[in-house]
Amino acid sequence: MTEGKAAARLRVLAWAVVVMFGALMTRMWFLQVMASDEYRQAADDNRVQVAPIPAARGRILDRNGDLLVQNRTSRVVTVKRSDVENEEALLLKLSRVLGVDADELGERLDDPDYGPFEAIPVAEDVPEETILYLAERQREFPGVDYGTIGVRDYPNGSLAAHILGYLGQINEQELHTPPFRGYRPGQAVGRGGVEQMYERYLHGKDGHQAYEVDARGRRMGRLKGTAPVEGNDVVLTIDRKIQKAAEEALSEGVSSARQIVHEESGSYLKAAAGAVVVLDARDGEVLAMASYPTYDPRAFLEGLTQREWDRLTSKRRNFPLNNRAIQGQYPPGSVLKPFVAAAAVKGGYAHPNGFYPCPPEFSVEGDTSNTVFRNWKDTDSGTISFGQALVESCDTVFYRFGLDFYRERKIRGELLQQHLRAWGYDRPTGIDLPSEVKGRVPDAAWKSIVHSKHPDLFPDPVWYPGDTINMSIGQGDVLATPLQVARSFAALANGGTLVRPHVGLRVQDPKGNVVRRLRPAPGPRVRYGRKLLDRIEDALEGVVTSGTGAHAFSGFPVPVAGKTGTSETPNQQPHSWFAAFAPADRPRYVAVAVVEEGGHGSEVAAPIVRRIMEHLFDVDPAPFRVGIAAD
Repeated sequence: MTEGKAAARLRVLAWAVVVMFGALMTRMWFLQVMASDEYRQAADDNRVQVAPIPAARGRILDRNGDLLVQNRTSRVVTVKRSDVENEEALLLKLSRVLGVDADELGERLDDPDYGPFEAIPVAEDVPEETILYLAERQREFPGVDYGTIGVRDYPNGSLAAHILGYLGQINEQELHTPPFRGYRPGQAVGRGGVEQMYERYLHGKDGHQAYEVDARGRRMGRLKGTAPVEGNDVVLTIDRKIQKAAEEALSEGVSSARQIVHEESGSYLKAAAGAVVVLDARDGEVLAMASYPTYDPRAFLEGLTQREWDRLTSKRRNFPLNNRAIQGQYPPGSVLKPFVAAAAVKGGYAHPNGFYPCPPEFSVEGDTSNTVFRNWKDTDSGTISFGQALVESCDTVFYRFGLDFYRERKIRGELLQQHLRAWGYDRPTGIDLPSEVKGRVPDAAWKSIVHSKHPDLFPDPVWYPGDTINMSIGQGDVLATPLQVARSFAALANGGTLVRPHVGLRVQDPKGNVVRRLRPAPGPRVRYGRKLLDRIEDALEGVVTSGTGAHAFSGFPVPVAGKTGTSETPNQQPHSWFAAFAPADRPRYVAVAVVEEGGHGSEVAAPIVRRIMEHLFDVDPAPFRVGIAAD
């Protein structure tokens, strides 16, 4: 019985051995035959390392070929973690050599976008003597290497920063979107401005180089690779000299405004921020676009600390990253009056040859609230012509137009709003820059909706006569961007075509061959007669020769047509506006300036535009004169 049991156990064991041997042979057959290609590829991957070769990014040039953004070579120090035994000790030694805090070096070394066998850049723009020091002491710095990379260079410093934009690392979400197909983690992409808008042209096509490596990732030899393809250049409509003049004029205007005492508060004007736009009235080419305060795109080259980012996005510092020319929304004030006047004529409420009373006050007959709407000046101008109402910027004339629009709104619709939208307000201009806002032309539906969403801020949903009356002088809840104002003045100047503002002129390869011309489709036309537009243009020329803009343009040799504006915002000092085109008889250029809390339009904004016009027409600059208070 014992021998039988033993024999049975031996048979079971033999069968187990047979089964296990069969399974082993089956697995070996699978690995050698069925999965041979997969494991051969894995083996190849273990001994081949592919290093990307970043393509040089395309340059950005102004319309005359002057460089706005280019590339330069930067000496960089790298660390390969796989070759480092004592990382903490190495970083402390490297910190003393590079003059960079060891913790900061550690943060750079922890970049998740790099693999364990990749050389991770920890310092850029390293002085040559530092590189030589490290080269002579390689044994003291295991895993540390050096080389050169291409980085963005801004030869004009902060000039045109809001137009150009800057570079930042691609994020995880973007990597999975079609525009960034083929991009690698950690790559720099355009953020804001032209860098973002024309990323597809500027980026180029990366190459790669394959290396044979050992088990520790050390390179043993060079294998095949592909060369990178340099990105294309983007040529802008911007004129570098005019851009520089616009930025300097805006800065000078802001500085000068702070020396003016605001008569109502008795304190100096704050003049916290502002913007300038210079357009070609014929085709919408942007010759200059300035925003204050500004920033230096070079700050982004090595990455920003959280503190630096907070400074650039700080409300206390007036949001330096914001491009106020396309993102700033302000009550336009009296710069809206030429378009209200045109709408009043078109609607039959005014006539180019008509005469209208200009008293210091206006009230609505039968208004039980006894609201009084006041003119910007206290004197009675008597009965004045249609054109003189624009020259003097008489509010009470326009109040009457506003009331007429209101009284017939149920019969003819909200006609004033329709006309303002036809001039391009309440919608983006479509400029080829990111983050443009649309402004606002309010109406009864808007007020009802905003009341339902924000009943505390807008406690009354009813559209009253005062809403249209205030809008008739560019006040109330109407908002516009400086670019929208510039576009509407361009349409006024060129006979009624709403040009499409654009900063891109063409794309060309590194040798200068044109790849694509960046010409936007023609814009729509506003349906106004040429005689009416001519009459409004004549009045705007009178604003500059004898009206509210006369002080700023005294002695200017080129005929200019323009309009001052002073817009009110609750709990703030008034914003200063001026919009103009020149030459008045054959308009080519449009220039618009706004200074937040900068006082009256004639005080600050008009002198800014005067200074820009001096550069446009090569006129000897006059002293920068501010301080004559008029609308």
